Amino acid sequence: MEREISGVPEAKLFGGEGIRKSFGRKAVLEGADLRLPVGGIVGIFGLNGAGKTTLLRILAGLDSDFSGALYKADFEDVGYMAPDENFPPDMTVRGAVDFFDRFGKGADGEAIFSALRAANIREKQLILSMSLGMRQYFRFLLTVHCATSVCLFDEPFTNLDVNLRARVADTMIRECGDDRLFLVTTHEIKEIETLIDGFFVLKGGRLSEYYPSEDVRERTGKSVEEFYRDAVNRAGPKGF
Repeated sequence: MEREISGVPEAKLFGGEGIRKSFGRKAVLEGADLRLPVGGIVGIFGLNGAGKTTLLRILAGLDSDFSGALYKADFEDVGYMAPDENFPPDMTVRGAVDFFDRFGKGADGEAIFSALRAANIREKQLILSMSLGMRQYFRFLLTVHCATSVCLFDEPFTNLDVNLRARVADTMIRECGDDRLFLVTTHEIKEIETLIDGFFVLKGGRLSEYYPSEDVRERTGKSVEEFYRDAVNRAGPKGF
């Protein structure tokens, strides 16, 4: 089952079909299918090594060494928050925002600086002088406040304290809408299960059917985290 796409024009769909990717002899993705309308927040959950980061890199256009087809190849309209960082040692917060605005996907500097000030992060501060959590939050802001209709977030809650986690969640709710799709991979399912419209489970190189969050709770009586834990550990057919 896919997320409801009846009546949605092809140009408004995001994802891919039959995505396969190997590293040497190790197959990571073995025919993953994903088709989503642009709009809302969707999770992709899986164990370590399941291929979540690999899938996001392909969807972001950063890895072209795969087989299969992508539904939306306009990578200028896709923002990606990577799990690692590549900031030059002398780059300041202001310099990074200006760089993204000029050479990246566009950046809403006013929104970014307002959020940074609320978190006590200074514009002239060297990025590499910041804590891991603050750098993580900064990368999140650069992604969520870019001028793209699709944002891919890889482990956005990692290294964040309780206050920054709440800021990330509130920002996702505020910035997402019918015209933006947020696709999120995370192990912190409790942090996001009340935010997402639904989710996929990535296991054995393939994506499960799409599970609407409300349907999971109503039909199984379980939380999203409980349902995911059962799904990822059981053998046999997928589904409710």
